[in-house]
Amino acid sequence: MPDPIPPRDIDAEQALLGSIMIAPYLFEDLVTIVKAEYFYRNSHRWIWEAMNHLLESEQQIDHVTLCNALNTSGKLKEIGGPAYIMGLLNATPTSMHAESYAKIVREKAFKRKALEVATNLAQNAIQDKPLSEALQQMEKFFVSSSALSGVTERMVMTAEKLCLSEMGELTWILKDWIMAGGINLIAGMPAAGKSFLALDLAIGMASSGVAWDNQPVTQGKVLYHFLDGSYRGMRSRVLKLCHARGIQPPANLIFDFSPLNLKVPSEVLALRQRIHRLDASVVIFDVMAKFMPGADENSVAEISPMMNTLREIANQTGTTFILIHHLNKGGNTDLSYRVRGSSDILGSVDTAIVITHENQHSAHSMRTIIPQKVRESLPPAQLQFQIESTEDSIALRFSEANASELLRAPGQAELIFADILEYLQSVPAQEFKKNELISALQINSSARTIERAFSKLNNDPRIRVTKRGSFNTYQWEEDTPATPFP
Repeated sequence: MPDPIPPRDIDAEQALLGSIMIAPYLFEDLVTIVKAEYFYRNSHRWIWEAMNHLLESEQQIDHVTLCNALNTSGKLKEIGGPAYIMGLLNATPTSMHAESYAKIVREKAFKRKALEVATNLAQNAIQDKPLSEALQQMEKFFVSSSALSGVTERMVMTAEKLCLSEMGELTWILKDWIMAGGINLIAGMPAAGKSFLALDLAIGMASSGVAWDNQPVTQGKVLYHFLDGSYRGMRSRVLKLCHARGIQPPANLIFDFSPLNLKVPSEVLALRQRIHRLDASVVIFDVMAKFMPGADENSVAEISPMMNTLREIANQTGTTFILIHHLNKGGNTDLSYRVRGSSDILGSVDTAIVITHENQHSAHSMRTIIPQKVRESLPPAQLQFQIESTEDSIALRFSEANASELLRAPGQAELIFADILEYLQSVPAQEFKKNELISALQINSSARTIERAFSKLNNDPRIRVTKRGSFNTYQWEEDTPATPFP
């Protein structure tokens, strides 16, 4: 029986090379999709290598320069001479479909490699040899080539194309809280309710289309990667949350309890394939640290590549990522400084919310959801929720935080202080009493947070504080440069 003909498409190879002859500027983008070894014909590999050499030496790719490069390497005659190069150009009517040709060439190369590895596996199995070498060969090829999904493909377009209606408008999974096709962060201390909040969202997306106090959410399949506890614990949570909603556990919510390391290219590749196979629109990682084992969370060099990988997948596939993360312990009232790890984590996400709760030792204490970052919208109003649990159900009861509760939340003294500074700077010639500032800014004067804000004001060098009898007045010190304040 004759050997099967390996997968190949000579016409696509020729059309790809001809497209670059027509439009040489395409090569810089297509070289991220195709490598020389992807071509079936050696002659086409040599032509591709010559084009790459011309690009690296900053020379124009055309008939003359390409023939000269091939002649210098001693390959021109073997290819078929200048006539073959001209034939590639003449046989390609347009370069418009160059990317499609490139993907065909790449796909055929992957199929040939898969056939080769499968043959090696079969031979090793028949000869009772270890399979590890063949498997490593397969993994090395697909990872180094960013196989199947074009991980390294560049997204380059003109402003005109970017703004076309078919590029799509900015959309939300949950309006102003969770951005569709973006990277979203939910952070909090242990037992703050992060997973319950994410689960309520996931169940809503996978079933009724409502979550977080019946707010509308985009429906779709959700892939929930969970490594922050046992699958039995997650089973109990899902059953109880669904029971409280009066629904069956949704088939569109898929859990994966398998270890996953986002620092390993082969595992990232497997994740991309899994997202594609399951048609998952949202992927949740609970908790983030478990998916980068051994990484230094404080190192930009270690965190940045992982965040860039998630961004690339999100941009290319439209996948929405939700990262569950921890806060640092400590008394820093600026919650952005308490998001654990490198500032690149908070800097890379599109939205970030922080969950605080009054009593960490009480399961029923009030939690506050604070929008810490919203990249493309105004921050929404803070929400509060309680976790109401019975023997067979768990429900999240939401409410908008009232004024006094908001003022007690972490970071509010700093916000009030900043508002007062801005107001005083807007009218630098005027003095104000404390009660006048409170009235002008409509601040709840009963909150102890006010005292902390005015204490900072008394020590700020930009503010002139004058004693008037039993009270102070405050005025912007116009000639004093802005300096760090305590």
